[in-house]
Amino acid sequence: MAAPAYILPWQVATAAENMALDWLLLENFPEPGAVRLRFYGWSNSAFTFGYGQRWAEAKAASDNTTELIRRPTGGGLVDHRHDWTYALVIPATHPLAQVRACESCRVVHEALSDALNTAGLKNHLQPTCSVSEKNKFSVCFQQPERFDLVRTDSGQKIAGAAQKRNRHGLLFQGTVDRNLVREIVDWSKFGGKFTQTLATELNIPKLVSLPMPWPEQLRDETTMRFTSDEWNCRR
Repeated sequence: MAAPAYILPWQVATAAENMALDWLLLENFPEPGAVRLRFYGWSNSAFTFGYGQRWAEAKAASDNTTELIRRPTGGGLVDHRHDWTYALVIPATHPLAQVRACESCRVVHEALSDALNTAGLKNHLQPTCSVSEKNKFSVCFQQPERFDLVRTDSGQKIAGAAQKRNRHGLLFQGTVDRNLVREIVDWSKFGGKFTQTLATELNIPKLVSLPMPWPEQLRDETTMRFTSDEWNCRR
């Protein structure tokens, strides 16, 4: 029988704290062979930018009054002031961790799309990549990429994601723009629906709620890594 998925409690934190918890979710989880998922909010105005992006370009493109933190995943600059965010880790032994990034994005976003449709928001997966200038700094939600989610009525991008793979598995950081998804009022209920839909998609037989499994000292030490200039200004 397949292992259960562990659902961590909702938490509101700074950008550095959120990136630290997502990193621990990938790197230091007590059940490394299990799928794990957490939903979270932001305690202050925050932007995050992709691991491969340049600090100076991210700083220039973001609001200087906000927290700006490099993610462990790829992708573009993301404004988190109005979004609904989740982190999903697929263990290295799971088939989804072994496929190409576009395929894992398709699978997860199909589950998210079904949940959005159930909530009354008609949407679909973007079938092709947008046309963009080569080497242009990427800002998420300006243009949909392949398998991002867009509103069917307006074509606006409403959900995107970034990924990282290593020996521990796949970290999938996803976000939905709440300003473009006014149909959803109860986000907690929506998160539950998305979790159930995702469990069906991944053939997970059971969902288990789990308190934060990391000691405070480890969380603080990992957060310090994500606030450091060595991490954020490395490129």
